[in-house]
Amino acid sequence: MSDRARSFESVAAEYERHRPEYPEEALRWAAEQLGLAPGARVLDVGAGTGKLTRGLVALGFEVVAVEPGAPMLAQLRVAVPEAEALEGPAEAIPLPDANVEAAFAGQAFHWFDRPRALSELHRVIKPGGGLVLLWNWWNERDPLQRELGELIGYAGHEPYRNEELPGEPWFREVGRTVVETLEESSPDALVGYLSTASAFLTAEPEEREESLQAVHELASRYGERFPLPRLTYVFAFERLSCPAGPRACGPRARRSRPCGAGRRATAPPDRR
Repeated sequence: MSDRARSFESVAAEYERHRPEYPEEALRWAAEQLGLAPGARVLDVGAGTGKLTRGLVALGFEVVAVEPGAPMLAQLRVAVPEAEALEGPAEAIPLPDANVEAAFAGQAFHWFDRPRALSELHRVIKPGGGLVLLWNWWNERDPLQRELGELIGYAGHEPYRNEELPGEPWFREVGRTVVETLEESSPDALVGYLSTASAFLTAEPEEREESLQAVHELASRYGERFPLPRLTYVFAFERLSCPAGPRACGPRARRSRPCGAGRRATAPPDRR
C-alpha cells in the first residue's frame, strides 16, 4: 500500500471526527440489489474508522470490518463495538473462503491493488453473493462546492473511473445509483474534512496551510453555517462463478470492461 494510502493513519481521530457516514437510503438500495436480509454476514473492507461499518450494523447485518491501519482500526473498535474488527489489507483478507454473503467498500476501492483485491473478495464472498462500492462525493450544483472544486482540483471529476470498476471474471455490475443528501456545515467543518484528505496530508506543511486557509476564506463568504448537499455514488456487483476453475479467477486473469451506464470519468487528485 502506498504512503499516500496510509497517510490517514496519522490523523485517525480527526478522520473519525470530520468524515461523513453513508446515507441509509444508499445502503438499503445496495442490500436490495443483492437480496441481503437482516442477519446476513457482510464484510466492510478498507473500513477505516467505521463510517460505513456503523451503517451496516444499524441495518441489522452481522459485520466483520477489515482495515490495514492499526490507528484507524482502534477508532473503529471504539465507535462500532458491535462489529468484528480485523487488521488486514484488501489484498490478503483474514477470512476463510466463502465466509460472507457480501462485501462493501466505502471510499476505499481506488486504493486497492485491484487484481489481487478482486481475487480475494471473490474468494471470501459466498457463491450467489455480491460486492458494493460507495463513494461520498461533492455536488457541484452547489455554488460553494463549484467554487471549491476549481480551488482544490476536483471540478468536473467523479470519484471513480468506469474502466477501473470490477468486472469479469470476478464480478458483474447489476446496478448503480446516486443518492443525494443535505447536511449543515461551516467553514471550520469544511477545513476539518479536507485536512483528512490524502492530497492535503501528503502536501508540504506550508502548502497545506495556505490551501486550507484559502478554503476557509472561500467558505466564510457563505456564512458561519450553510447547507452542504452531498452525492453518494453506489455500485452493486454480483459474484460470478469460475467455470474454468479457481485459477481463472486469480490475480493474473484477464478482466473485461464492466457492464453499466454512465459517462467515462477521469479521476481527481484525491478520492478519500
